[in-house]
Amino acid sequence: MTSQWTRLALRAWSRRGAAGLFLWGLLWPWSVGFRLVTAVRNLLYDVKCLGTRRLAHPVVSVGNLTVGGTGKTPTSLWLARSLERDGLRTAILTRGYRSRRKDGRPARIDPEKARGWLERPGREALDYGDEAVMLSALHGRTVGVGADRYRAGVELERDADVFVLDDGFQHRRVARDLDVVLLGSDHRGSMLPAGPFREPLRALRRADVLIVTGAHDRWRSRLRGRCDLSRVFFASLRPAGVLARTDHGLVELSLGVLTGAGVLAVSAVAKPEPFHEMILECGGNIVDTLEFPDHHPYGEGDWRRINRHRNDVEKIVTTEKDFVKLARFPFFTGRLLALRVEMDVDRPEALLDRVREAVRRARPA
Repeated sequence: MTSQWTRLALRAWSRRGAAGLFLWGLLWPWSVGFRLVTAVRNLLYDVKCLGTRRLAHPVVSVGNLTVGGTGKTPTSLWLARSLERDGLRTAILTRGYRSRRKDGRPARIDPEKARGWLERPGREALDYGDEAVMLSALHGRTVGVGADRYRAGVELERDADVFVLDDGFQHRRVARDLDVVLLGSDHRGSMLPAGPFREPLRALRRADVLIVTGAHDRWRSRLRGRCDLSRVFFASLRPAGVLARTDHGLVELSLGVLTGAGVLAVSAVAKPEPFHEMILECGGNIVDTLEFPDHHPYGEGDWRRINRHRNDVEKIVTTEKDFVKLARFPFFTGRLLALRVEMDVDRPEALLDRVREAVRRARPA
């Protein structure tokens, strides 16, 4: 989605002013059609007319109801790390959004291979999707990539005890043993394309666990009376460190390197505002921002545009998924930084107990 289309969509979704209301009115009939198609598809799965396929190991799905950032990938990482501390090998299955591969076959990404891509000037990171490469190269995850996530999981069955299905709530072709659904800042609105919702609220009946990552008070009041609040958890993203590419490879630095530094904030995410707020929380002084469409594949022209600020700022700070696409360009050593984030969950042990129980029940004797 281009930035122009993004701005138009956000204006329609907010219904602010006469122009926003007019745009929403134009999109609303399409929203009704999308809602009907979604309802029919879910019904076909519910009555078993559309089948699901079960992998050999337990599957924990992490998804949401809306488009845009709710923290699915950081949550998938948090769950994978937590399960590995229990001695379980985990692999993450992802669609590989904006992947450039055309053969349709599932692919396996190993951390060593993915980190090598960041050291070379090639475009391999664009072939598999930025989030998949980020998960493997920067977080050491074994990742299965493919539109058919069942086939991607089959490829990794010998190397995993548990699968984490990233962005899996609507991907019902893969059977799951626990459905974790994230609820973010978009707490009301229409179905796509007139609003941010991929499914209506009643779809939450399929969820086993709800994690609220934005608009906490709004969701608390909306969920009260709709579901068992013992399965509702609240979480938020917090900055955890800074990653730099140096002559000695990737190095993790403390957040203190941002204190007082003049920063150019570069991002290609759906909602850049929380990213900017985190930089300010860390003491960075944002001199300017560059915002690109979500999942933007940076090219030479973008690199030159970013580098025009080389005399104006001390640090160029970007997100982790943007970092894996920008690392192939020549920046001064240590000048390009990725802000690392982690999911901070209230009652983490209670949440993990639910996950462990689902995994225990599903694992073969």
